[in-house]
Order: sequence, then structure tokens, then C-alpha cells
Amino acid sequence: MKPAKTHSSEARVGRGHAPKLLIFWLIVGSFGLLPVAKAQNLRWTSFENLNDSLRKERRPLLVFIHTDWCKYCKMMEVKTFADSALVRTLNQHFYCLDLDAEQTKTLPFLNRKYRFKPSGVGTGLHELAQILGTEKGRLTYPTTVLFNQNLQMQARKTGVLEADYLLRLLSQLPLQD
Repeated sequence: MKPAKTHSSEARVGRGHAPKLLIFWLIVGSFGLLPVAKAQNLRWTSFENLNDSLRKERRPLLVFIHTDWCKYCKMMEVKTFADSALVRTLNQHFYCLDLDAEQTKTLPFLNRKYRFKPSGVGTGLHELAQILGTEKGRLTYPTTVLFNQNLQMQARKTGVLEADYLLRLLSQLPLQD
């Protein structure tokens, strides 16, 4: 006696095809979970390109002073500088500069060159970070420094800044004439 034919999907797909079909539907279904618009990334201007950028268009500056080992700096990089409203504002109206306080590279800034100052074996501090970030005799990480479009310092804020606070700060500062 011949077994009766069934019309279930299992009988039509066969044993070897069921896992492939499941994977197919999992992949197709996961596309609905992807964000529709790609998140905008903050555009960092290099110190080397700053003068050219300022010649093309005068803008205020944001200088983010940090180190590689600072967990609070990483928190700002991952959370604050990923906020879409803040990123949009900074990308449209500011030049943002990323300053690692322990980098050894000589940096040009406002028609001067700033160097790394060693303070021991394998340790030291970049003089630009020290000049811009020191407040009350201390350099704290992270430090965010804001300049108006005439390159005059307007604010120096230490510690982690939340995106909404930084947006309010940017809107309150006299960054333009």
C-alpha cells in the first residue's frame, strides 16, 4: 500500500529545505528592524585643515580634549556626539576639532605650532591641550572648549556633557557677531 499524499508545507518543502527556508524568512524579517535613515556622523576637522576651512567659511569652533584611557571621554564620544540633533547642529554651524591630550604630533592652531611636552618615560602632555583645557591649574578630561567665529574663547566646560545640555549651551553663547 502506497502512503497517502499530503498537501502540507512540510511535505512539499522536504526535510533538507526547512532550515534554509527558516533562515531565509529570518533574514527577510530582520530588514524591518533596521533603521530607515542612516545616522549622521559628526565631521571632525583636522588641525592641519582648519585654516583652509576657515578661509572658505568662518565658523565657531568646538575643541574636544580627551585621552584614549578616559572612560568619561569615551562616554561622550559614544553617547553625546552620536545624538542626531547635536550632530546636525555641529556639522552645519561649527568646525569640530578632536584633541588627544597625549598625542605626540605637532599641531598647528591659530598660526602657531604646538608640541607634545614629555614629562617622563612614555608620558607627557600636548601643550595645546594644556593651554586650552587648563582651568584653575588643572586639566580635566574630557574638556570641551568653544570659540566664536572670530576665534575668541567663549566657554570651557569640564566633564561629561549631555547632548541636550551642549545644545542649550551652543544656542546661548554669542558665537557670531
